[in-house]
Amino acid sequence: MNKKIAIIGGGLFGLTIYIMLKKRGVECNLFEKKNELLSGASTNNLNRVHFGYHYPRDNLTVKQSHKGYQSFCKIYKRAIIKNFKNYYLIAKNSKVAFNKYLKFCKKNKLNFKKIDKSKLGFKVKNIQGGIEVKEPIYDWETIKKEAKSIINKFKKNKIHLNEEVKKIKKIDYFKLITNKGTYYFDKIIDASYDGSNFLTKNLKKPTKRKYQLVVVFEFKFKASNKLGLALMDGKYFSFLPKGKGKHHLLYHVKHSVIKEKISEEFPKSWYNFSNYASQINKSKKLLLKDFKLYLPNLNINLTNKIYISPRVIENKVEKTDRRISYVNEISKNYFQIFSAKVDHSVDIAFKVLKKIQKT
Repeated sequence: MNKKIAIIGGGLFGLTIYIMLKKRGVECNLFEKKNELLSGASTNNLNRVHFGYHYPRDNLTVKQSHKGYQSFCKIYKRAIIKNFKNYYLIAKNSKVAFNKYLKFCKKNKLNFKKIDKSKLGFKVKNIQGGIEVKEPIYDWETIKKEAKSIINKFKKNKIHLNEEVKKIKKIDYFKLITNKGTYYFDKIIDASYDGSNFLTKNLKKPTKRKYQLVVVFEFKFKASNKLGLALMDGKYFSFLPKGKGKHHLLYHVKHSVIKEKISEEFPKSWYNFSNYASQINKSKKLLLKDFKLYLPNLNINLTNKIYISPRVIENKVEKTDRRISYVNEISKNYFQIFSAKVDHSVDIAFKVLKKIQKT
């Protein structure tokens, strides 16, 4: 394959695709607008490795989650962490009744142990029931080390840091214009996530998506607990250990969202994160109030550390909350990645490899 290939975006999807291509002797250039790889939206989440428990209203997401995990372990197995208690609790006002949730888990061969609420070690309220699972997390720092170790073994890496792609024009080839220069490529792999529709507007009318700006809070338990919990299913919260460290990460489906808009592009004005102090403080108070409604004596201390990032969701998926990742060839030799879960990254890289080999 002698075609010139550009990958846009140095998050986990873009970098994993770069690794996959380089391992197979395919020369490619990677463009990242920040001064460091793996420092964008994919780093600011709960680090959950999805087995499918989170999506009881969409079997397709469950199927991709299972397949994604198998692929993820082929590159990032050392980052997987399993040694902690992890629960899924079904709230009284959940979109899914507890007995139906159990049937969903059995149907999709998701292993679980039904819990006795009185033996959890902490009090729960307004809960139908719950299960204990062995669903792991990943340690982000280990992923970074693994990825960079692989890259350092390659000869002649072509990674452009601090170089933002501003515009793409298509002739018989692709003219890629950045803040530093102009390049020409035969194929484009667009893994720029929130910036993707902005880059492709000269090639294809963008599809409207739901764009959000979300905040993830960091906390530590007053006791030495290491615990994961997801309150299901609707506008509730989840928390998980922050990788190998002592802190945890907390996200609320409703109160963590500080901006939301259905649009053809992510609003660039949102990137000024310093503007949202009052909204974040309000979100924090509402989240803690909701936390106590269901977990009244599970004491947590929020730290001063927060993580703000863009989030992109397919429009009109409210009925199932479907969260799948996929590759679209939106124009000949232009491949756009829609990324839903970090642990889908290796599976998507395999799909990209197959697609570019056909063209």
